[in-house]
Amino acid sequence: MQCACQTTMRGKRRESAARGVQIVAQCVRTADIVAMNLRRVALGVGFVIVSIACSKTITTEPDAATSPCPPCVIDTDCAGGSICAQLGGDSYCAVACPNGDECSGALQCTAVTTITGDSSNACVDPSSTTCGPPPVVDAGANKCPGYADPNTTAGCTSCTSGGKSCQPNGCYGGWWCDTTLNKCQQPPATCPGTGDAGAPTIYDGGITSSIGIDGGTESLLYFAIVGDTRPASEDDTSHYPTTIISTIFSNLQATTPPPPFVVSTGDYQFSNPYQNEAAAQLALYLNARGSYSGIQFPVIGNHECTGATVSNCGAGNVNGLTNNYKSFMTLMLGPLQKTTPYYVINVAKPDNSWTAKFVFVAANAWDDTQATWLDAALAVPSTYTFIIRHEPAATTTTPGVSPSEAIMAKYPYTLALVGHSHEYAHTTYRPREVIIGNGGAPLATNQNYGFGIVAQRGDGSLAVDMYDYKAGTPDTSFHFAVNADGSPAP
Repeated sequence: MQCACQTTMRGKRRESAARGVQIVAQCVRTADIVAMNLRRVALGVGFVIVSIACSKTITTEPDAATSPCPPCVIDTDCAGGSICAQLGGDSYCAVACPNGDECSGALQCTAVTTITGDSSNACVDPSSTTCGPPPVVDAGANKCPGYADPNTTAGCTSCTSGGKSCQPNGCYGGWWCDTTLNKCQQPPATCPGTGDAGAPTIYDGGITSSIGIDGGTESLLYFAIVGDTRPASEDDTSHYPTTIISTIFSNLQATTPPPPFVVSTGDYQFSNPYQNEAAAQLALYLNARGSYSGIQFPVIGNHECTGATVSNCGAGNVNGLTNNYKSFMTLMLGPLQKTTPYYVINVAKPDNSWTAKFVFVAANAWDDTQATWLDAALAVPSTYTFIIRHEPAATTTTPGVSPSEAIMAKYPYTLALVGHSHEYAHTTYRPREVIIGNGGAPLATNQNYGFGIVAQRGDGSLAVDMYDYKAGTPDTSFHFAVNADGSPAP
């Protein structure tokens, strides 16, 4: 009697050759047949299912020496009790140090935010430019509406002792409790002195606009930015951040005047790319934004491919047409009548005294065709040019980041609007790049969820501000302005 062996992989996507793979063969009686079943191959970032000899298990372990902090999507991507933590603007495996004495060499036991948004301690190289500690924003006042400081009793449950010193708010390590979500987080960076101050007023006199699926006209250039709205855990649709997303879009609608359109920087769901949760999570997203009357223009993120930062989807690319990719194309871009994950919209003043183009780059669906398209799109002259892409310039492992940066360097542009890192940031070393990734995904810093607004000023320069999703107040430490060519404005 012979066996037909069907194999499955235990574990999740693998981002590099250093990641562990376990293949288990299950024997099924057949009549002189060996069934060969190749279901899914995603070359380094997907599930791999192959047929092997009967009743045999093959296991390879990650080689930590070759990759001290390998990339990860979920905790099971990490070996030996390591955790998947948000470090250096991405997610990497790091050795947990619950007792504080587990780190060796230059590694230091550091408070980190896990990929699921929980507080933990892990061994981190503070000098690493790849997987070093995330940026820390100074905390504001001691008391903050909607939050419980470490000494205030609250309903958070992250602390379960086990060597930790639990605080009255249910957190540890000095973290605060978000009492709306009952989730521990780093101390809030900004804190209004009162409760919800309502949505902001940008222009008392309002603006006129007519924006459709390909752009349109505005009397003043004025739009919003949101980004990274996925849940904390893969396939955890029941804990999708609907409340946060709804609040953000409700506040956008209540803003005076409501921004006629919003651009979004990717990662709208967190799903197994070969299962069926992506469509369900995107449906929740679309419903949560229902109070907003404007139009949204989204860019694809790595979670709309396989979830791995290095993944590359689309016909002919290594990861092909995953369910996440197909759901994004159908549900997010289908209503806009876009047939590729990269596209341009054009906005202008009715008299064409200024023009603006918004160029959406699909860095996780990159190929030569898109490179040619991007070169041609950026060559079209306009007063303002905005490039929307999910990953920042520093995330060079993403297939389309470095190639698109090389093309961008050939042309003038105003700002690059990106996400991926669950924070908001604008730095002096990349003055034309704005990170907005605080739309509902687990936060990487002590900032709060919120949205950005870009508003044209009388002299043609643009003011850029970030608003707290609860209070509707701006973070004055973030505010900046740029000219049409991206140079700093007073």
